Amino acid sequence: MAPIDYSIKDIDKIIDVDGDIKNVEVTRLTAPGENYLSLVLRVDIEAEKDGHRKIVKAVAKRLPLGKNTMGGEMHSFAMNNEIKFYSEIIPILTKFSSEYGIDSRQLYAKFLGSRLSLDPTKTEADEESVLLVENLIPQGYQNEDRFIGFDLITAKGILKKLALFHAIPIALRSKDPEQYKIVKEFLDTPHPHPPKGPPGEDNKNGPPEGHEGPDKLLLKAIQNIPECSPFVARLEPLLNKPMGPPGSQPGVEPWATISHGDFWVNNVMIKPQPGKEPLVKLVDFQGCRYQSFARDVVFFFLTSLRNDVHKEHFDDLLRCYYDEFTKLLKPFDLDLELTYDEYLKELETAAKDGETKHAIFFSNIVFGEKNSSVDVAVEDVDFFAMISKKIENMNEFQRAKLILIVSEVCERDWV
Repeated sequence: MAPIDYSIKDIDKIIDVDGDIKNVEVTRLTAPGENYLSLVLRVDIEAEKDGHRKIVKAVAKRLPLGKNTMGGEMHSFAMNNEIKFYSEIIPILTKFSSEYGIDSRQLYAKFLGSRLSLDPTKTEADEESVLLVENLIPQGYQNEDRFIGFDLITAKGILKKLALFHAIPIALRSKDPEQYKIVKEFLDTPHPHPPKGPPGEDNKNGPPEGHEGPDKLLLKAIQNIPECSPFVARLEPLLNKPMGPPGSQPGVEPWATISHGDFWVNNVMIKPQPGKEPLVKLVDFQGCRYQSFARDVVFFFLTSLRNDVHKEHFDDLLRCYYDEFTKLLKPFDLDLELTYDEYLKELETAAKDGETKHAIFFSNIVFGEKNSSVDVAVEDVDFFAMISKKIENMNEFQRAKLILIVSEVCERDWV
Protein backbone atom coordinates (compact mmCIF):
# COMPACT_ATOMS: atom_id res chain seq x y z
CA MET A 1 0.00 0.00 0.00
CA ALA A 2 1.42 3.38 -1.03
CA PRO A 3 2.15 5.92 1.72
CA ILE A 4 -0.91 8.01 2.57
CA ASP A 5 -0.80 11.78 2.52
CA TYR A 6 -2.39 12.93 5.80
CA SER A 7 -1.55 16.60 5.35
CA ILE A 8 -4.23 19.21 6.11
CA LYS A 9 -4.72 21.99 3.59
CA ASP A 10 -4.78 25.59 4.83
CA ILE A 11 -4.37 24.59 8.47
CA ASP A 12 -3.39 28.18 9.31
CA LYS A 13 -6.97 29.20 8.49
CA ILE A 14 -8.38 26.67 10.98
CA ILE A 15 -6.29 27.27 14.08
CA ASP A 16 -5.25 30.58 15.64
CA VAL A 17 -1.61 30.18 16.64
CA ASP A 18 0.31 32.91 18.46
CA GLY A 19 3.10 33.40 15.95
CA ASP A 20 4.09 32.32 12.46
CA ILE A 21 3.63 28.65 11.56
CA LYS A 22 7.00 27.25 10.48
CA ASN A 23 6.23 23.54 10.22
CA VAL A 24 3.30 21.14 10.55
CA GLU A 25 3.78 17.41 11.13
CA VAL A 26 0.72 15.17 10.71
CA THR A 27 0.78 11.45 11.57
CA ARG A 28 -1.69 8.74 12.54
CA LEU A 29 -2.66 8.84 16.21
CA THR A 30 -4.85 5.76 16.69
CA ALA A 31 -4.16 2.24 15.48
CA PRO A 32 -6.22 0.57 12.75
CA GLY A 33 -9.56 -0.66 14.10
CA GLU A 34 -9.81 1.85 16.95
CA ASN A 35 -12.05 4.39 15.19
CA TYR A 36 -14.96 3.72 12.87
CA LEU A 37 -16.52 7.09 12.04
CA SER A 38 -13.38 9.19 11.64
CA LEU A 39 -9.68 9.27 10.87
CA VAL A 40 -7.77 10.50 13.96
CA LEU A 41 -4.42 12.23 13.44
CA ARG A 42 -1.65 13.66 15.60
CA VAL A 43 -0.83 17.23 14.54
CA ASP A 44 2.26 19.06 15.82
CA ILE A 45 2.36 22.71 14.76
CA GLU A 46 5.66 24.55 15.20
CA ALA A 47 5.21 28.31 15.51
CA GLU A 48 7.68 31.17 15.98
CA LYS A 49 7.19 34.54 17.63
CA ASP A 50 9.90 37.07 18.51
CA GLY A 51 12.60 34.50 17.88
CA HIS A 52 11.05 31.92 20.19
CA ARG A 53 9.59 28.65 18.92
CA LYS A 54 6.88 26.52 20.46
CA ILE A 55 4.94 23.45 19.39
CA VAL A 56 1.16 23.30 19.58
CA LYS A 57 0.14 19.67 20.04
CA ALA A 58 -3.27 18.91 18.57
CA VAL A 59 -5.49 16.08 17.44
CA ALA A 60 -7.32 16.29 14.13
CA LYS A 61 -10.44 14.33 13.23
CA ARG A 62 -11.30 13.88 9.57
CA LEU A 63 -13.66 11.76 7.52
CA PRO A 64 -12.42 8.23 6.71
CA LEU A 65 -10.56 8.05 3.42
CA GLY A 66 -12.08 4.81 2.16
CA LYS A 67 -15.60 3.82 1.17
CA ASN A 68 -17.61 1.53 3.43
CA THR A 69 -21.11 0.35 4.21
CA MET A 70 -21.53 2.81 7.07
CA GLY A 71 -22.20 5.27 4.25
CA GLY A 72 -20.94 8.77 3.53
CA GLU A 73 -24.06 10.30 5.04
CA MET A 74 -23.29 8.66 8.40
CA HIS A 75 -19.69 9.92 8.43
CA SER A 76 -20.62 13.42 7.32
CA PHE A 77 -23.32 13.66 9.98
CA ALA A 78 -20.90 12.52 12.70
CA MET A 79 -18.37 15.18 11.72
CA ASN A 80 -21.02 17.92 11.50
CA ASN A 81 -22.34 16.88 14.90
CA GLU A 82 -19.01 16.89 16.69
CA ILE A 83 -17.86 20.18 15.19
CA LYS A 84 -21.08 21.82 16.35
CA PHE A 85 -20.79 20.25 19.80
CA TYR A 86 -17.31 21.67 20.36
CA SER A 87 -17.85 25.05 18.71
CA GLU A 88 -21.39 25.89 19.90
CA ILE A 89 -22.73 23.54 22.58
CA ILE A 90 -19.77 23.26 24.95
CA PRO A 91 -19.48 27.09 25.28
CA ILE A 92 -23.17 27.26 26.28
CA LEU A 93 -22.78 24.50 28.87
CA THR A 94 -19.52 25.76 30.37
CA LYS A 95 -20.69 29.39 30.59
CA PHE A 96 -23.93 28.33 32.27
CA SER A 97 -22.27 26.02 34.81
CA SER A 98 -19.68 28.71 35.68
CA GLU A 99 -22.53 30.98 36.79
CA TYR A 100 -23.19 28.40 39.51
CA GLY A 101 -19.55 28.02 40.51
CA ILE A 102 -18.94 24.82 38.52
CA ASP A 103 -16.02 24.64 36.09
CA SER A 104 -17.22 22.08 33.55
CA ARG A 105 -14.38 22.86 31.12
CA GLN A 106 -12.59 20.06 32.97
CA LEU A 107 -14.76 17.54 31.09
CA TYR A 108 -13.45 18.33 27.62
CA ALA A 109 -10.33 18.71 25.51
CA LYS A 110 -9.81 22.32 24.45
CA PHE A 111 -11.33 23.19 21.07
CA LEU A 112 -8.75 24.65 18.67
CA GLY A 113 -10.69 25.14 15.44
CA SER A 114 -12.65 23.45 12.67
CA ARG A 115 -14.03 23.66 9.17
CA LEU A 116 -16.72 21.79 7.27
CA SER A 117 -15.15 22.29 3.85
CA LEU A 118 -12.69 24.34 1.85
CA ASP A 119 -15.79 25.65 0.08
CA PRO A 120 -17.26 28.31 2.43
CA THR A 121 -20.73 27.89 0.89
CA LYS A 122 -21.02 24.25 1.99
CA THR A 123 -23.03 23.42 5.10
CA GLU A 124 -22.16 19.70 5.29
CA ALA A 125 -18.82 18.08 6.09
CA ASP A 126 -16.82 16.80 3.14
CA GLU A 127 -13.40 15.19 2.59
CA GLU A 128 -11.65 18.43 3.59
CA SER A 129 -13.53 18.83 6.89
CA VAL A 130 -11.36 19.00 10.02
CA LEU A 131 -11.92 19.22 13.78
CA LEU A 132 -8.90 20.26 15.86
CA VAL A 133 -8.70 19.82 19.65
CA GLU A 134 -5.78 19.75 22.05
CA ASN A 135 -3.78 16.53 22.25
CA LEU A 136 -4.28 15.23 25.79
CA ILE A 137 -1.62 12.52 25.59
CA PRO A 138 1.39 14.83 26.25
CA GLN A 139 -0.48 16.03 29.36
CA GLY A 140 -0.51 12.48 30.76
CA TYR A 141 -3.98 11.35 29.66
CA GLN A 142 -4.44 7.90 28.20
CA ASN A 143 -7.00 5.33 27.09
CA GLU A 144 -7.32 2.17 29.10
CA ASP A 145 -7.02 -1.27 27.49
CA ARG A 146 -10.48 -1.98 26.04
CA PHE A 147 -9.94 -5.72 26.58
CA ILE A 148 -9.67 -5.10 30.34
CA GLY A 149 -11.80 -2.08 31.31
CA PHE A 150 -11.71 0.24 34.30
CA ASP A 151 -10.73 -0.59 37.87
CA LEU A 152 -12.88 0.49 40.82
CA ILE A 153 -11.25 3.83 41.67
CA THR A 154 -11.13 4.86 38.00
CA ALA A 155 -14.75 3.84 37.41
CA LYS A 156 -15.85 5.99 40.35
CA GLY A 157 -13.98 9.00 38.99
CA ILE A 158 -15.50 8.53 35.54
CA LEU A 159 -19.05 8.15 36.87
CA LYS A 160 -18.74 11.39 38.81
CA LYS A 161 -17.76 13.24 35.63
CA LEU A 162 -20.53 11.54 33.66
CA ALA A 163 -23.02 12.69 36.32
CA LEU A 164 -21.80 16.28 35.85
CA PHE A 165 -22.10 15.95 32.07
CA HIS A 166 -25.73 14.84 32.52
CA ALA A 167 -26.74 17.27 35.28
CA ILE A 168 -25.78 20.53 33.56
CA PRO A 169 -28.24 20.28 30.61
CA ILE A 170 -31.07 19.34 32.99
CA ALA A 171 -30.36 22.49 34.98
CA LEU A 172 -30.03 24.57 31.80
CA ARG A 173 -33.53 23.50 30.71
CA SER A 174 -34.99 24.96 33.89
CA LYS A 175 -32.79 28.02 34.38
CA ASP A 176 -32.07 29.32 30.88
CA PRO A 177 -34.76 28.18 28.39
CA GLU A 178 -33.41 30.30 25.51
CA GLN A 179 -29.94 28.76 25.60
CA TYR A 180 -31.44 25.37 26.28
CA LYS A 181 -33.51 25.67 23.08
CA ILE A 182 -30.26 25.84 21.07
CA VAL A 183 -28.95 22.70 22.78
CA LYS A 184 -32.23 20.85 22.32
CA GLU A 185 -32.43 21.66 18.60
CA PHE A 186 -28.91 20.29 18.18
CA LEU A 187 -29.79 17.08 20.02
CA ASP A 188 -33.02 16.61 18.07
CA THR A 189 -31.32 16.64 14.66
CA PRO A 190 -32.36 13.33 12.99
CA HIS A 191 -29.54 10.80 12.88
CA PRO A 192 -29.02 8.73 9.72
CA HIS A 193 -29.11 4.98 10.15
CA PRO A 194 -26.31 3.04 8.43
CA PRO A 195 -27.33 0.38 5.90
CA LYS A 196 -26.75 -3.25 6.83
CA GLY A 197 -26.02 -4.83 3.48
CA PRO A 198 -22.61 -5.04 1.75
CA PRO A 199 -21.50 -2.62 -0.99
CA GLY A 200 -23.40 -2.90 -4.24
CA GLU A 201 -26.34 -4.85 -2.82
CA ASP A 202 -29.86 -3.55 -3.39
CA ASN A 203 -31.00 -4.97 -0.04
CA LYS A 204 -29.83 -2.33 2.42
CA ASN A 205 -31.92 -3.51 5.37
CA GLY A 206 -30.36 -6.89 5.92
CA PRO A 207 -27.82 -9.46 4.73
CA PRO A 208 -27.67 -10.63 1.11
CA GLU A 209 -29.64 -13.71 0.17
CA GLY A 210 -28.09 -16.90 1.52
CA HIS A 211 -26.18 -15.13 4.33
CA GLU A 212 -27.02 -14.90 8.02
CA GLY A 213 -26.98 -11.46 9.58
CA PRO A 214 -24.75 -10.52 12.54
CA ASP A 215 -27.73 -10.73 14.93
CA LYS A 216 -28.35 -14.38 14.12
CA LEU A 217 -24.64 -15.17 14.19
CA LEU A 218 -24.35 -13.53 17.60
CA LEU A 219 -27.31 -15.51 18.95
CA LYS A 220 -25.70 -18.73 17.72
CA ALA A 221 -22.42 -17.77 19.37
CA ILE A 222 -24.19 -17.12 22.69
CA GLN A 223 -26.04 -20.44 22.39
CA ASN A 224 -22.64 -22.15 22.14
CA ILE A 225 -21.39 -20.63 25.41
CA PRO A 226 -22.43 -23.08 28.17
CA GLU A 227 -22.58 -20.40 30.88
CA CYS A 228 -25.13 -18.48 28.79
CA SER A 229 -27.46 -21.42 28.14
CA PRO A 230 -29.81 -20.68 31.10
CA PHE A 231 -30.54 -17.26 29.59
CA VAL A 232 -30.87 -18.03 25.87
CA ALA A 233 -34.67 -18.29 25.90
CA ARG A 234 -34.93 -14.77 27.34
CA LEU A 235 -32.40 -13.35 24.89
CA GLU A 236 -33.82 -14.84 21.69
CA PRO A 237 -36.66 -12.30 21.24
CA LEU A 238 -34.21 -9.45 21.85
CA LEU A 239 -31.56 -10.70 19.42
CA ASN A 240 -34.12 -11.64 16.76
CA LYS A 241 -35.52 -8.12 16.80
CA PRO A 242 -34.05 -5.75 14.15
CA MET A 243 -31.35 -3.56 15.63
CA GLY A 244 -32.68 -0.17 14.51
CA PRO A 245 -30.86 3.08 15.23
CA PRO A 246 -29.28 2.96 18.73
CA GLY A 247 -31.34 4.88 21.24
CA SER A 248 -34.00 5.92 18.77
CA GLN A 249 -36.61 6.62 21.45
CA PRO A 250 -36.60 10.26 22.66
CA GLY A 251 -35.92 11.02 26.29
CA VAL A 252 -38.70 11.66 28.78
CA GLU A 253 -38.36 14.71 30.99
CA PRO A 254 -37.27 15.55 33.61
CA TRP A 255 -34.44 13.03 33.20
CA ALA A 256 -33.78 13.59 29.51
CA THR A 257 -30.43 15.30 28.96
CA ILE A 258 -27.44 15.12 26.65
CA SER A 259 -26.78 11.43 26.18
CA HIS A 260 -23.28 10.80 24.85
CA GLY A 261 -24.59 7.77 22.98
CA ASP A 262 -21.28 5.89 22.84
CA PHE A 263 -19.89 6.07 26.36
CA TRP A 264 -17.36 3.25 26.63
CA VAL A 265 -13.65 2.67 27.28
CA ASN A 266 -12.28 4.23 24.09
CA ASN A 267 -14.25 7.45 24.58
CA VAL A 268 -12.87 8.27 28.03
CA MET A 269 -9.33 9.49 28.67
CA ILE A 270 -7.85 9.36 32.14
CA LYS A 271 -4.81 10.84 33.87
CA PRO A 272 -3.89 8.63 36.84
CA GLN A 273 -3.24 10.28 40.20
CA PRO A 274 -1.53 8.05 42.79
CA GLY A 275 -3.91 7.22 45.62
CA LYS A 276 -6.72 9.36 44.16
CA GLU A 277 -9.39 9.17 41.52
CA PRO A 278 -7.95 10.05 38.11
CA LEU A 279 -8.55 13.20 36.13
CA VAL A 280 -11.09 12.46 33.41
CA LYS A 281 -11.82 13.82 29.92
CA LEU A 282 -14.78 12.80 27.79
CA VAL A 283 -14.17 12.53 24.04
CA ASP A 284 -15.98 11.67 20.80
CA PHE A 285 -19.30 13.55 20.69
CA GLN A 286 -20.42 12.35 17.27
CA GLY A 287 -23.71 10.78 18.31
CA CYS A 288 -25.16 12.87 21.14
CA ARG A 289 -28.95 12.72 21.54
CA TYR A 290 -31.71 13.99 23.80
CA GLN A 291 -32.29 10.96 26.02
CA SER A 292 -32.25 9.73 29.57
CA PHE A 293 -29.00 9.83 31.54
CA ALA A 294 -29.66 6.13 32.11
CA ARG A 295 -28.65 5.16 28.59
CA ASP A 296 -25.01 6.14 29.08
CA VAL A 297 -24.97 4.59 32.55
CA VAL A 298 -26.28 1.20 31.39
CA PHE A 299 -24.02 1.06 28.34
CA PHE A 300 -20.93 2.03 30.34
CA PHE A 301 -21.61 -0.53 33.07
CA LEU A 302 -22.14 -3.38 30.62
CA THR A 303 -19.19 -2.65 28.33
CA SER A 304 -16.45 -0.90 30.27
CA LEU A 305 -15.93 -2.21 33.80
CA ARG A 306 -13.11 -4.60 34.55
CA ASN A 307 -14.65 -8.06 35.00
CA ASP A 308 -13.77 -8.40 38.68
CA VAL A 309 -15.16 -4.91 39.35
CA HIS A 310 -18.35 -5.85 37.49
CA LYS A 311 -18.79 -8.95 39.65
CA GLU A 312 -17.94 -7.39 43.01
CA HIS A 313 -18.95 -3.72 42.80
CA PHE A 314 -21.79 -3.32 40.27
CA ASP A 315 -24.31 -2.14 42.87
CA ASP A 316 -21.75 0.03 44.66
CA LEU A 317 -21.01 1.83 41.41
CA LEU A 318 -24.70 2.22 40.58
CA ARG A 319 -25.04 3.96 43.93
CA CYS A 320 -21.92 6.07 43.21
CA TYR A 321 -23.45 7.56 40.06
CA TYR A 322 -26.81 8.12 41.78
CA ASP A 323 -25.28 9.90 44.77
CA GLU A 324 -23.19 12.17 42.56
CA PHE A 325 -25.98 12.94 40.10
CA THR A 326 -28.51 13.87 42.79
CA LYS A 327 -25.85 15.89 44.66
CA LEU A 328 -24.99 17.86 41.52
CA LEU A 329 -28.60 18.95 40.99
CA LYS A 330 -28.56 20.84 44.29
CA PRO A 331 -26.18 23.73 43.38
CA PHE A 332 -28.58 24.65 40.60
CA ASP A 333 -31.47 24.94 43.07
CA LEU A 334 -33.70 22.60 41.06
CA ASP A 335 -37.05 21.42 42.30
CA LEU A 336 -36.31 17.82 41.32
CA GLU A 337 -36.24 14.65 43.39
CA LEU A 338 -35.04 11.29 42.10
CA THR A 339 -35.49 8.42 44.52
CA TYR A 340 -33.20 5.43 44.26
CA ASP A 341 -36.11 3.22 43.19
CA GLU A 342 -37.00 5.70 40.43
CA TYR A 343 -33.37 5.74 39.37
CA LEU A 344 -33.27 1.94 39.10
CA LYS A 345 -36.48 2.00 37.07
CA GLU A 346 -34.95 4.56 34.70
CA LEU A 347 -32.00 2.21 34.18
CA GLU A 348 -34.33 -0.73 33.53
CA THR A 349 -36.30 1.26 30.96
CA ALA A 350 -33.13 2.35 29.13
CA ALA A 351 -31.78 -1.20 29.12
CA LYS A 352 -34.99 -2.69 27.73
CA ASP A 353 -35.37 0.13 25.21
CA GLY A 354 -32.16 -0.78 23.44
CA GLU A 355 -29.06 -0.46 25.62
CA THR A 356 -28.91 -4.15 26.53
CA LYS A 357 -28.83 -5.16 22.87
CA HIS A 358 -26.52 -2.22 22.12
CA ALA A 359 -24.03 -3.52 24.71
CA ILE A 360 -24.27 -7.18 23.66
CA PHE A 361 -23.77 -6.36 19.99
CA PHE A 362 -21.09 -3.75 20.72
CA SER A 363 -18.96 -6.34 22.47
CA ASN A 364 -17.82 -7.21 18.94
CA ILE A 365 -16.23 -3.76 18.74
CA VAL A 366 -14.86 -3.67 22.29
CA PHE A 367 -13.06 -6.97 21.80
CA GLY A 368 -12.25 -6.63 18.12
CA GLU A 369 -8.75 -7.36 16.89
CA LYS A 370 -6.11 -4.93 18.16
CA ASN A 371 -3.97 -3.32 15.45
CA SER A 372 -6.55 -4.71 13.08
CA SER A 373 -5.52 -6.00 9.67
CA VAL A 374 -8.50 -4.04 8.35
CA ASP A 375 -7.78 -0.30 8.55
CA VAL A 376 -11.31 1.07 8.74
CA ALA A 377 -10.19 4.70 8.60
CA VAL A 378 -8.43 4.48 5.23
CA GLU A 379 -9.60 1.34 3.38
CA ASP A 380 -12.78 0.37 1.57
CA VAL A 381 -14.58 -1.80 4.12
CA ASP A 382 -17.58 -4.12 4.08
CA PHE A 383 -18.79 -3.64 7.66
CA PHE A 384 -21.30 -6.46 7.30
CA ALA A 385 -18.54 -8.96 6.52
CA MET A 386 -16.16 -7.48 9.10
CA ILE A 387 -18.62 -7.70 12.02
CA SER A 388 -19.71 -11.19 10.99
CA LYS A 389 -16.07 -12.29 10.97
CA LYS A 390 -15.53 -10.83 14.44
CA ILE A 391 -18.46 -12.88 15.77
CA GLU A 392 -17.31 -16.08 14.09
CA ASN A 393 -13.80 -15.59 15.54
CA MET A 394 -14.86 -14.54 19.02
CA ASN A 395 -11.95 -14.40 21.48
CA GLU A 396 -11.80 -15.43 25.13
CA PHE A 397 -12.14 -11.84 26.35
CA GLN A 398 -15.42 -11.35 24.50
CA ARG A 399 -16.81 -14.68 25.70
CA ALA A 400 -16.05 -13.77 29.31
CA LYS A 401 -17.68 -10.34 28.90
CA LEU A 402 -20.76 -11.79 27.20
CA ILE A 403 -21.23 -14.22 30.09
CA LEU A 404 -21.17 -11.27 32.50
CA ILE A 405 -23.50 -9.10 30.40
CA VAL A 406 -26.02 -11.84 29.70
CA SER A 407 -26.27 -13.01 33.30
CA GLU A 408 -26.44 -9.45 34.63
CA VAL A 409 -29.22 -8.20 32.36
CA CYS A 410 -31.33 -11.31 32.94
CA GLU A 411 -30.95 -11.21 36.70
CA ARG A 412 -31.78 -7.49 36.79
CA ASP A 413 -34.71 -7.82 34.38
CA TRP A 414 -32.92 -5.55 31.92
CA VAL A 415 -34.08 -7.63 28.96
